[in-house]
Amino acid sequence: MVPPNREATHMHKSRILMLAASIAVVSALAGCTSGGGGSPSESGEPATGDPIVVGALSGLTFFPEAPQAVQAVFDDYNAAGGLEGRPIEYTVYDDKTDPAASATAAQDALSSGAVALVGGSSLLDCAVNHTTWEDNGIVSIQGTGVDPYCFATPNIAPTNTGPFFDTFASLYYGSETLGFENICAVMVPDEAASKAAYEQAIAAWGDATGKELAYLDTSLVRGQASYAGNVSNLKSQDCDAIFMNEVGDAVVALLGEASNQGITLPFLVLTSCYSDQFAASAAYGGDIYLPAEWAPYGDTSIEGVEEWAQTMDAHGVPKTSFSQGGYLAAEYFIDILESIDGDITRDSFTAAAKGMSEEIPSPMAQAPYIFGDADFHQPNNTAYPVVLRAGTGTWESLGPVMEGEELGWVYTTVPAGS
Repeated sequence: MVPPNREATHMHKSRILMLAASIAVVSALAGCTSGGGGSPSESGEPATGDPIVVGALSGLTFFPEAPQAVQAVFDDYNAAGGLEGRPIEYTVYDDKTDPAASATAAQDALSSGAVALVGGSSLLDCAVNHTTWEDNGIVSIQGTGVDPYCFATPNIAPTNTGPFFDTFASLYYGSETLGFENICAVMVPDEAASKAAYEQAIAAWGDATGKELAYLDTSLVRGQASYAGNVSNLKSQDCDAIFMNEVGDAVVALLGEASNQGITLPFLVLTSCYSDQFAASAAYGGDIYLPAEWAPYGDTSIEGVEEWAQTMDAHGVPKTSFSQGGYLAAEYFIDILESIDGDITRDSFTAAAKGMSEEIPSPMAQAPYIFGDADFHQPNNTAYPVVLRAGTGTWESLGPVMEGEELGWVYTTVPAGS
């Protein structure tokens, strides 16, 4: 099933891929109060009126940067006058990467009077709470969508591509551009829906290329103490590259174990590794490739990247792919907010988001954003390959942009009845 908005997205994509368009970096969140909508304040004075309440659920242990980036944009917006003098009141609820805590955080966000959720980043928010968002008529513009429900349900539209498209893009670039014939994989399957979504992504790559994995180890668990056995098994295989879907410190730990056992094969990893912090900590003797979900953050010659970098630096927010997603989520939210005529409420914002007919471009994004009225939303299916060369500690942009629709990408779904 293809969302109704995909055709429009594809029509405009070449314009966006040239990164020639730009939109103002303004951002705010809509609140569950009765004041009027309309244009932002032109007074230049800090906003002191009736707050506009917005929330987000995030696993702050793994993804602190996305909501920090949202807050940075909102702070600037409030300082410039907010929406007709109304400031943004933004609250982030830590779901602690725990289902029970996530469900409680969702109720806290709803009780706050939030009119929308913006910039959330969590390993399980969408899986735990998507029906709660639907039942309460609230939409979520995710900064970092992770689990498959972020991409397969009607009230959530992430700014990012997510780990399943990342998997497809990593494998595709590895086999078709880099020419790896025997790609081995070590993966965390997680729960049934994510396992199925990863299987879909791998199958889509296989259908598009005629290739298959030379070896697949799905025995990983999040945060396991040692990868010695996994790496030992990899050494016994005929691999010319290794794909891994873990995040954060777990990737560094596995790379360290690979080095300990004398492996220097290229690694293909997910966008979650795309940060200066990872580049500085990943002491590995081989090259590491991944698909950036936005214009590479190190290329400040791109207008949108320069504006983002300046905002992050001014507010002390780390420059990562996660903070790019949060920044864009805030930007997109503002565009929708300022389209509303009349009262700013949860209902009016949801109606505006689902009633979108025009895409929102950004010079930093590789695809335009649209929410729209569809059963599911996957507006961003593009990737820009980058590499961390052995011994350099610096990411290098490779390009060109990869477009999922042209390569055979299949939209993420979740198992029936789940």
